[in-house]
Amino acid sequence: MTAAFDLTGAHRAPFRWHLLAPRHWPSWAAVALLRGSLYLPLAMRARIARILGHLYYRGNAKRRRIAAINIALCFPDWSVERQARAVREHFRLAALALFHIAVLWWGDERMIDCCLRVTGLEHYETARAAGRRVIVLHCHCVGLEASLALSRYFPYVGFVKPMKDPVLDFVMTRGRERFGGRVFAREAGIRALVRAVKAGYGASYVPDEDLGPKESVYAPFFGVQAATLPTLGRLARMTDAVVIPCFTRLLARGGCELWLEPPIASFPTGSEPGDAAAMNATIEQAVLKMPEQYMWTMKRFKTRDDGVSPYD
Repeated sequence: MTAAFDLTGAHRAPFRWHLLAPRHWPSWAAVALLRGSLYLPLAMRARIARILGHLYYRGNAKRRRIAAINIALCFPDWSVERQARAVREHFRLAALALFHIAVLWWGDERMIDCCLRVTGLEHYETARAAGRRVIVLHCHCVGLEASLALSRYFPYVGFVKPMKDPVLDFVMTRGRERFGGRVFAREAGIRALVRAVKAGYGASYVPDEDLGPKESVYAPFFGVQAATLPTLGRLARMTDAVVIPCFTRLLARGGCELWLEPPIASFPTGSEPGDAAAMNATIEQAVLKMPEQYMWTMKRFKTRDDGVSPYD
């Protein structure tokens, strides 16, 4: 059972008539094309994604370079050719993920069931049956949007970065809440997450970003010391919650898999570096199952203990 939940800080993006102004027509056209993709055969979506991914790869040298650096740091044993192929594949999969977003936002139940495979729900159910609160740990990957479909199965709160484009923000917020889940802007902070967990919601936490040295500790990520937020352990202690990892990946034959894992054992560890290391190790194991799908275009290692960024 969930308690009454204080929605203070919930992200709201209501429809306003000014969104129909001509300056917003390009955004509505993009939305219409994305929604129209629901009616395309899977093979055609895959071909279009390959073209879009190639254009994204060729047209964004900055992100292409960041992805190449990250993959080289994390997989130094791969050949140069293997690393380059992973970078190209990442961009293709990022484009393909758009079509899965369309299914989640607008597809009917039958279409969603065909395209989304969910496993491991028993880990959440067991924790709740034992009276435990739950924090759901995610990582940044191309299929992350699918995690919001968890609200089909249990009370769930997601945290997102609002879009600058008001049309896209309206459409995305509506799509993300279509199953009854709630969306909070990241600026709402940990207080909103703590309230959600204590109210009985599974609250998402996506901490694998380099937010600078002030709030971070250094912990290994694929053997590289990475500035890592140690907040997960603190949140688990504050809420007396177990941490259930949940990850998403696009499948080779089409569709998307969302899987939940058993709660992280012996967590919190008792120290912030230990908590950060345990969290990174959990995310590593998920990334190894889908190495091209991690969000390699982020500057994951921009803060280094020697002060020298590999992206400079």
